[in-house]
Amino acid sequence: MQTEIKNKITQVNSFIDEAFNPAYVSTFQLIIQISIDNILVAVNEKAGNKYIAFENYNFQNIYNFDGVADVLETLIKDSKLIKHKYKSAVCVIVNNLSTLVPSALYEEDRIKMYLNFNAELEGDEMVMVDDLKSMDAKNVFALPLSIKAKLDYLFSNIKYHHASSALIDTLVLQNKNQTGQKLFVHVQPSHLEILLIDGKKLLFYNTFNYNSAEDFIYYLLFVCEQLHLNPETIDVTLLGEIERNSTIYSLTQKYVRKLKFGERNDGAIYSYQLQTLPAYYYFTLFNNYYS
Repeated sequence: MQTEIKNKITQVNSFIDEAFNPAYVSTFQLIIQISIDNILVAVNEKAGNKYIAFENYNFQNIYNFDGVADVLETLIKDSKLIKHKYKSAVCVIVNNLSTLVPSALYEEDRIKMYLNFNAELEGDEMVMVDDLKSMDAKNVFALPLSIKAKLDYLFSNIKYHHASSALIDTLVLQNKNQTGQKLFVHVQPSHLEILLIDGKKLLFYNTFNYNSAEDFIYYLLFVCEQLHLNPETIDVTLLGEIERNSTIYSLTQKYVRKLKFGERNDGAIYSYQLQTLPAYYYFTLFNNYYS
C-alpha cells in the first residue's frame, strides 16, 4: 500500500533556504494547504515574516479526502518540512464545502444547517468557522475528519482555515481604497474561484469545477453575463497556478480585453529561491492571513 501511494505522488517543487535550520523550527510557523489535487507546504520565519521553505506535491488518481489522508501520512514521513515540531501550525483546506454567513444572522448552533444550504455533506466532516477580517461575516466550512485526525496527532497547536477565507480577506483588504468593480479569478488545478469586488465590498464569490480550457472560459463568461459585466471593459485579474503560455490564458485573452496578473500580499519577505516563483502563484498559501 505504501509503495502504491508513493507512485501516485509527484514532488513538483522543493525550495529550502539556508535559514531553515531544524534546530530553530520551534520559532517557525508551518502552513500546509491540502486539496484533492495537491499538498503545499510553506515555512515562515515569524520574527521577520519571511518564507524560507516550500514544497509542492501533486498526486493522481486520488478521488476523496480519505485518499488524500493516506498521501498525507506518507508525506509526514518523507517530507523534509512537515515532520518537525513548529511554534505554530496552520492547515488550509481547499474544497467547495464552504458558505458565507453575515454575522448578524449567524448562530453557532446552526452552522451545519448553513453549510447544508449550499453543500452536500458526506457525514465524515467537522464543520468549522472562520471570522472574516474584511467584512462582518463568517465563513462556515467542512474539514474532513481524516485530515484533522492526522494533523491533530502531529501538531498539538494546529489551527484550521478554509482557503477561500484567505482569498476573500486578502483581496478585499488589498482593494479597500480602490473604486470601481473588479473581477478576480483564482485558478487552481481543477477549479476556479471568481470574485467581484468594488472597493471594500465583496459583491460576488463562487467556485466552479472545470476539466478543460473551454469549461474555464465558459464559467468566466457565464458569470459576466449573469452579473451584467462587459468582458471588453471589466478589469480582470488572474491569480493562482496559471501559466502565461497555457491554453487557458490564451483563450481568456481572446474574450477579456483588460486582463492582468495579480500579486501575493507584499507584506511578507521571500527567500531568494522562492522569488523565482511567479508573484501570483500560491496566493492562498503565501500571505499574512495566518499571523
